[in-house]
Amino acid sequence: MTTKQPHLALILLLFIILIVRPAFAQTLTIAIGDYPPYSGEKLKGQGLIPQVIRAAFAQHNIRVDFQFMPWARSFMEAKKGQYDASAYWYCTESRQAHFSCSMPLYEESAVFFFNKSNPVPSWNTLAELENYRIGATRGYSYTDEFWRLANSGDLNVNIMTRDEQNFSMLLKGRIDLFPIGLLPGQYLLEKNYHNEKNALNYLPKPLLTGTLHLLFLKNQPTSMRLLSIFDDGLAKIKRSGEYHAILAQYHNDPTLQPPSNAP
Repeated sequence: MTTKQPHLALILLLFIILIVRPAFAQTLTIAIGDYPPYSGEKLKGQGLIPQVIRAAFAQHNIRVDFQFMPWARSFMEAKKGQYDASAYWYCTESRQAHFSCSMPLYEESAVFFFNKSNPVPSWNTLAELENYRIGATRGYSYTDEFWRLANSGDLNVNIMTRDEQNFSMLLKGRIDLFPIGLLPGQYLLEKNYHNEKNALNYLPKPLLTGTLHLLFLKNQPTSMRLLSIFDDGLAKIKRSGEYHAILAQYHNDPTLQPPSNAP
């Protein structure tokens, strides 16, 4: 009886190891910044984009750990090869010099918010906005033309660290315009400026409409394999309906609707 006990203990140990063995074959670390409701360390599921990325990689038994940090730092750290990928960015020509872009994660429109007490007429070209004070958030893409005009002084752009600072300045009349993604702008106003949100509106013409992507560093030996795996997983969750179910959590939120008299 005693001679069999070690064997029984070994069998029991192996059984426990099999039971508690992680379900995922691999864990990736991805650099990301806060931009609710797209992403946020304290949000449910850490936001829309992390939920999409996790679901896509889960199709291939891969777990994802998101490391939240300021946007500019997240990009630079990924560029140094410190992370497996960087989420989430417009696939601009300058970024493609160093990164390969995934299939589109989401299509975003960024619009100019303004204070109704200081209305701004509709615009056709950015040059028409030269006489307005424009807020911008450090680390954001906007467009190449926007930054070219800002750097040349043809646009009066004041750069702040956080979106909340720009919305506060807009409400106080210290800036005239603030460009931000429509869904994140609505989310931030609802959560942080609920009693003041109706003082603001947005111009119908978007500053940009573009797709957001997961970026993989070109000189990393595993990048092309991970890019292929991710794109395959993303295609699968789009076909299955899981992708649209994730988006529906945000697009069907009645609190995230345009201001009452928005165009």
